[in-house]
Amino acid sequence: MVQLLKMKERFYQFIGRFEIYVMAAVRFVVAYVAFSLINSTTGYMEILSDYPIALILALLCSFLPVGLMMFFGAALILLQFFALSRELCLITALIFIVLFCLYLRFTSRKGMYTMLTPLLGVIGVPYTMPVACGLLSEPYTVISVVSGEVAYFVLKNVQENSAMFSPANESGSRSILTMAATELLTDREMYLYLAAFAAAAVVVYCVRKLAVDHAHTIAVVVGIIVQLGLICAGEITFGNVRSIWKVIVGCVISLLIMLVVNFMTHSLDYSRVEHVQFEDDEYYYYVKAVPKASVPVEDKQVKQINAKRTRTKKKRSKGPAASQRPEETLEDQVLREFRGEEDDK
Repeated sequence: MVQLLKMKERFYQFIGRFEIYVMAAVRFVVAYVAFSLINSTTGYMEILSDYPIALILALLCSFLPVGLMMFFGAALILLQFFALSRELCLITALIFIVLFCLYLRFTSRKGMYTMLTPLLGVIGVPYTMPVACGLLSEPYTVISVVSGEVAYFVLKNVQENSAMFSPANESGSRSILTMAATELLTDREMYLYLAAFAAAAVVVYCVRKLAVDHAHTIAVVVGIIVQLGLICAGEITFGNVRSIWKVIVGCVISLLIMLVVNFMTHSLDYSRVEHVQFEDDEYYYYVKAVPKASVPVEDKQVKQINAKRTRTKKKRSKGPAASQRPEETLEDQVLREFRGEEDDK
């Protein structure tokens, strides 16, 4: 345990020392993976896939706010959908406008949650983000997670039904518009995940506020269980029994990830709990103080000392005796000058 705490302290020291560069690198990696995923998932506009658009945008996002990263991602999706179907692009644009209004109104500083949610959804562990919202911030920040999950399901539905919106389809524009609205707005599985994510964020926030030992760890476990129960019940109701094992595996992996995050952010030492009681003119206060678990890390600095080579400088003089005079100490110089003054007198 002590070694883990030392590793944690060294990690925070490294982040604090190189915070600007670390955050720029994180934004670059997230942006590049997200933009590359959009182009590989859709690929309807060849110019976006042929040229390194994702790399250029990711380099820009390294030094720009996360909100612009979301804007570039939405623009890429709309351009790809426009190449497939104008009606699909219109419906998707309306959905994104609503999501951006919610994001700017409530969670304008949590754009990274929105970007990470679809990325984690691709690898099957989106269940970490609602728990992170309830554990690290306020429960209403789950709106950013909901926005990312909606974008994930939009991409998923279009990829699975791309033939329905292709120009080769003989359906009219009005029927394509109706099909696009039906596929994107009436997905029962999407609403199931959104409800489970919102419930988990609220439950985690409420549990971590309780004055009990290991409240944060209990909140993480309860949040994962809530998602597992709701999503599995919904999948059974919808008849998608085969996808339950993916949910179980994803929840287990998400639980391990969030336990690590909890250790890095809320590692407390419950062996040194203190109870403090004081009062003022109107109230009595009963305070439970739990110290943070920390270990002092020695900052070892190795200084390399090199032996300096001293060079003796010989004073130039007119006589040969002066040039051959050995190096004098300070005491010899004072005595010589004093004798010279007496001889002058």
